[in-house]
Amino acid sequence: MCDTAGSINGRTGCPEVKPAGADGFGEHTCDDDIENLGELFKELGLCMMEIGILVARACDIVIGGNQLEHSITDFGSAKARLIHYHSELDNRIIKENSANRRNFVNNAAAAVTPVSDHIDMSCYQMPGPGYGSRMTREDGQAVWHYDYGLLTVLTAPLFLRSALGQECPVSEECSLPDGHTHLQLFNKRRIFSVRCSQESFIVQIGEAADILSGGKLRSTLHAVSRPLGLPNISRETFVVFVQPSWDKTLPSSGYSSADEDDSSDHLESTSGSDGSAGSCSEHILMQDILMKIPPLSSRLKEGMTFADFSRQTTKQYYGGGGIQQNS
Repeated sequence: MCDTAGSINGRTGCPEVKPAGADGFGEHTCDDDIENLGELFKELGLCMMEIGILVARACDIVIGGNQLEHSITDFGSAKARLIHYHSELDNRIIKENSANRRNFVNNAAAAVTPVSDHIDMSCYQMPGPGYGSRMTREDGQAVWHYDYGLLTVLTAPLFLRSALGQECPVSEECSLPDGHTHLQLFNKRRIFSVRCSQESFIVQIGEAADILSGGKLRSTLHAVSRPLGLPNISRETFVVFVQPSWDKTLPSSGYSSADEDDSSDHLESTSGSDGSAGSCSEHILMQDILMKIPPLSSRLKEGMTFADFSRQTTKQYYGGGGIQQNS
C-alpha cells in the first residue's frame, strides 16, 4: 500500500497539478510510464480529487447550502492509496515464506547464546493483536467499516491472475466472468455487490459528509470480498479519500443517535437480480456485521474536530480495545 497526498487551491477550489506537457499530460511511452509511475498516480489522484469536489457540489445542490464543497476547498486535504488485496495463492506463498524465515531464525538462534541470558527483558513488550491500525482480516480481505472522511473516490478494480513461475509468482490482468467489482455495500437491510465498467469511478459517502449534512446523506458501510472458487485472483484498486481540514468542527447537535437506523429488526431476507442476496446464513451474517460496527453516537461528541473524530473512530475500530481488532 503506497500513500500520496494532494492539496486544494483555496482560491479556485481545484486540485493543484503541474502539467507534464503543453496539453497538461504530455506524451508517454511504455518506458516513460514505468519511470514516471509516481507522477502518473499523482495526476490520477488529483483528477479523482476534482471528481470529489464536483460530487460534493452536486450533493450540496440536493441537500441545500454549500457545506460539503466548502469543507473540501477551505483547507481540505486528500490521501491516496494504491491497495492490493492478496489472492489465496498469495497468502499461501506468504505463509510458506514466513514459516521458512522462522525456521531459519530458530536454527540460527539455536547456535548462539540466547540474548535473554544476558539482558533483562521484563521492560520489553511485543505488540499484541490490537497493535497499530488493522484494516484487513488475516485472510487479506477488508473488514466491514465506514470511511470517516467526506467522500471516497475509487477506480474500478483491476484483477490479476497469478501463476507459479520458476522463481516467483507471475500475474496477468484478467476480467471476472460475473462482472462484479467484489466491493460489497450494506444498507443495514441488504448486502449488495457493486458492478461497474472499467471506465467508471465509484464514489462513496463518508461519515463526515453524513454528519455535516445532518443525516441527509448516508455514509456507506462496505467491505471487499474475495472471488469464490478463484484462489489465484488478486485485486488492485486506487482510492482517494477526500477529507475536510483536520480542525474542522463536526456538529453533533444536528445528528442524534435516533438517526442511526441500526436495528437488526429491519433486516430483510430477499434475493434479486440487482446483486443483493438473501438467506438464513446471510441474515446471521448481517446481524454479526451490525454488532461489530461501533455506533456513530459512541464516537461523535459535541465540539469534536475532524482530527478528534478520526482518532476516536480509528481507536474503536482497530486500536487497543477496538471492537473489530480480533475479528
